[in-house]
Amino acid sequence: MLKKNQYQCDLFSKRYFDCMLPERHILLDIMKLVDLSFITSEVRDLYSDIGRGSIDPERMFKMLFLMFFCNIPSERELTEQVQVNVLYRYFCGINLDDTIPDHSSFTVFRQRLGKERFKRLFNRILGQCIAHDLVDGSHLSFDATIVKANAAVPNTKRTDKELIADADKIIENAFNGAKVQGLKDDKQKLPLASSDPDARWTKRKGRPSTLGYSAHISTDSKEKIITDIEVTPADVRTHESMVSMIDAQKEKHGLSINEISADSEYSTGALRKALEKRFIDAYIPLRDIAGKNRPGMFAHEDFVYDKERDIVTCPKGNVMRFAQEKLLGNNRLRTYRASQKNCIDCTSRASCTIGKTGYRTIKISEYHDVLKRAKIRNTTPRYIEAIRLRKILTEPKFAEAKRYHGLGRAKYRGLEQVNIQSILTVICINVKRLVNVLLSRPQTTQATFDKALVYI
Repeated sequence: MLKKNQYQCDLFSKRYFDCMLPERHILLDIMKLVDLSFITSEVRDLYSDIGRGSIDPERMFKMLFLMFFCNIPSERELTEQVQVNVLYRYFCGINLDDTIPDHSSFTVFRQRLGKERFKRLFNRILGQCIAHDLVDGSHLSFDATIVKANAAVPNTKRTDKELIADADKIIENAFNGAKVQGLKDDKQKLPLASSDPDARWTKRKGRPSTLGYSAHISTDSKEKIITDIEVTPADVRTHESMVSMIDAQKEKHGLSINEISADSEYSTGALRKALEKRFIDAYIPLRDIAGKNRPGMFAHEDFVYDKERDIVTCPKGNVMRFAQEKLLGNNRLRTYRASQKNCIDCTSRASCTIGKTGYRTIKISEYHDVLKRAKIRNTTPRYIEAIRLRKILTEPKFAEAKRYHGLGRAKYRGLEQVNIQSILTVICINVKRLVNVLLSRPQTTQATFDKALVYI
């Protein structure tokens, strides 16, 4: 049964709080500037109307918030620190003689609320940021980072180094159909951790393979507020979450998103087309779909594609005609081939092809027109500014989340619980930013905090 504790500080606790609480502390500022009274109403339907009274949900949420805000390693240690820390007790609304909830109660609380309910709490706090004019939604920056799974490398006959090396080979060749050397079976699956079967392997350039999850965030450019968070298994491509995150923010908060910025991991024709349909300018570095151009050779852009005539014209004016169509992921590529006779007699052959076939081929994406418009957009001064914004907005947020709030490694196991950890982490970051911005505003005077220690 839901039980809402009407916190009243007794005279004994009040006397010690008055003596031991600091005059200024960010937790006291949070109590004054951030409204968390909505917690109980948001979770009321999850509790029965009969039975033994529950622990106050607002108290439970504040303690979980405290754990991530102060980067406390575990819920067991959280209860130990709240037991002896006067400031923590005051923040959570616990008198000196009150009993601290058992650490196992937090497992039940997290499972009861689930990802979607914690996401609603995140949106309520984001709504306060919007109400204080910290978010306008005109420009959002997207990025993703890897959260290591709370699991050991699966136990196999291979050593950890051999397993990671095999993972590197498989992941690097997973999207181009190349044969993996050194493995008996090219289709051999990487072993999953039995303690966390939702975690997946991934690899970033220049780093070894990692078993874990991907945390995707969007950050508003106005005051660096995180506007959404989504966690997926690590093998899910970063761009696959962007459109759904944008649509959710428009629907829930009415944000008018005009432009976005992201790194080249988001550079897909399908994503750019989806953003154009939503009238959003995408400032994303382009990838060369034909591969890196060799020095001294004709580049892909030196060839002119005529969509109406369905031909490609080479730099020397010769016509290249359609040869075949191939599906690569979600991208349909049309291959155009030059005449072998024209290539053999061409004086610029050495600058065009070194292939044994004796002729040049060009691949044209079904998103050719979209990519062409993107290339023009990427030559504007606004593109340079948007890329700069992404570097100063989103990337530092991940550094803050990992260094100060423990997002580098999952505390929990399973996709649902890692989502909850990530949501609580960005709630801490947003609350901290909200308080700092409000304190820096001229209208927020010292008089606002003269009654910082008010007991109900």
